Amino acid sequence: MERDIILERLEKKLAEKEKEVEELKKMLSVNKIEELKREIVKEIKNELKEIEAKLTELSKTVETLMSEVLYLKSELKKSGKRDIVEINVKGDRDKRVDEDIIVVE
Repeated sequence: MERDIILERLEKKLAEKEKEVEELKKMLSVNKIEELKREIVKEIKNELKEIEAKLTELSKTVETLMSEVLYLKSELKKSGKRDIVEINVKGDRDKRVDEDIIVVE
């Protein structure tokens, strides 16, 4: 009888310890998930920084190109005259060379 009581107590303690082990496993998996989340967030932040740097570089390039276009446009307006550009188009050996004239305003 006393032996049965001891066995019953030990079984209860074993069941409690098994529950504790399961809870610890869950906590460890939650910790791993949280760690993975932190790593993913860190990687995303790094990628965003790289993208921002590329966007800044592209923005500067576009700004420079726009400045050049505006400068060229103003120079063309200042000249007030038409520039003629000749382009020679090469033909085959048997064909004569055609000349096209393009007027740039």
